[in-house]
Amino acid sequence: MATAEKMKSMMKESGLDKFLQETVLGLIEKQPVVSPDTLGAIAMAAPVTTPEEDAARVASLKQRIQLMKKDVPPPADAPPPEEGAEPEYILPVDVEGDIGDVLGDFKLLERAGVGFGKPANLRMYLALKMLMHKNLGAQEGEKIVRVRSWGKVLGLEQDYMIAEVVMEGRQPMPPLPEGEQPASVVPRDATGDAFADFVTSSNAFVYYVCNVPGEEWTRLPDVQPEHIKAARLIKRAFSGNLSANVSSKAPFPGKEIDYLRAQIARITHDTRIAPRGHLVDVTDYEGGGDLAVGQSEEGTFHGLTPQEMCDLRNKAWVHAAHDLLPQGRASYYNYGWVQPDDKPDAKDPRLEKNRPVLQSVHLDPAPYLGAPAWSAHVCGGLAPEYACAVVRSNLWPGACTVGQGYSFVSYYVGNGCQTTGTMFAPAMAWPVSPDVDHPEYVRGPKANGICDDLNLEPPPPPPAEEPAAA
Repeated sequence: MATAEKMKSMMKESGLDKFLQETVLGLIEKQPVVSPDTLGAIAMAAPVTTPEEDAARVASLKQRIQLMKKDVPPPADAPPPEEGAEPEYILPVDVEGDIGDVLGDFKLLERAGVGFGKPANLRMYLALKMLMHKNLGAQEGEKIVRVRSWGKVLGLEQDYMIAEVVMEGRQPMPPLPEGEQPASVVPRDATGDAFADFVTSSNAFVYYVCNVPGEEWTRLPDVQPEHIKAARLIKRAFSGNLSANVSSKAPFPGKEIDYLRAQIARITHDTRIAPRGHLVDVTDYEGGGDLAVGQSEEGTFHGLTPQEMCDLRNKAWVHAAHDLLPQGRASYYNYGWVQPDDKPDAKDPRLEKNRPVLQSVHLDPAPYLGAPAWSAHVCGGLAPEYACAVVRSNLWPGACTVGQGYSFVSYYVGNGCQTTGTMFAPAMAWPVSPDVDHPEYVRGPKANGICDDLNLEPPPPPPAEEPAAA
């Protein structure tokens, strides 16, 4: 034990522990296959003091990495395994689907001051690969085809790590038989499996959540309009427990898992933006088709410089999705209104309109007096090749989009609450006035211990000034 502690102290003094940790993390980043040996090396480089803590850290990392492993199929001519032998495992290095450049996005975010460090980024990267490989929470016929890290919602007890998933084969919501649905009940938005569906639906993406990268992912349900309308009326911190009750006024009709899903929908539809020219309106207006937004053709989007991205009034950034209507949906649902036959030009008086498609962000209303909806600045301006633009939302503190050239990524790190503007601060009190000369109260003779009268005597006159000598 003394020898191990002495070696660790020598490594710490010489800086070898940091070098070892950076080397191991660099190897994992190039080829993300984690074995118990590398886990032990990471644990040895961690700032622990006793061998018991070393063993506990290694056991914890092994337990988390075990969830990411899959069985190795034995060869056809292999003999049957012996009884009691441990199965061989590998990590899903190559997975089917589009996971994107997760580590590259994290590096871009770190330049803007949004990051959790290389170890946490690698764990999140492996957790996303596990989610796509195991196709967790998918129903029959569904398959995860694309996944990205949406962000992190801070909680009182635990935090939520959130993944955004595009899933193919989702079953559409079955329509209710006519006559069984009340006219005032608004159904949820339709599901989808393409980016164009996200523009007009709050349920186009599927969201998964876990407290620590490496733990089992939990699929969040589709958002309901009543949850969105109720979430607008409250401001409550998350506890970190999906099954916890939401005690608030006004009451919320669901658990914390529903409240989390509603806040994700609100944040996403308010803060998902894209550089000018990256998205184009491809709606067939002559044919009367539905609204459609797609990516620009290859070669037409040439990217923007960081300085151009920070010029918000020049329409540098546009909204990539509709806003959520007061109805609680991204697209208006007509319930109960029928156009009269004698008025062919009549319109629904309750019609709620979305903001124009691909509207510039500088036209957003101010969240509170004296503050713009968005703020932008350049990070790393001293090195132009590494400079990037950071656009932050003042309506949802913690939501930001970082762009550099052709690349951009949206991320959220916050408590999941909308800003309420400046806090109430009462005006400062006036300075205390100087004391005034009050008359002196002289108590009279006491009778039976009780003061029978109060004699009021005026203060003595000021002394007369002597006349000056002639």
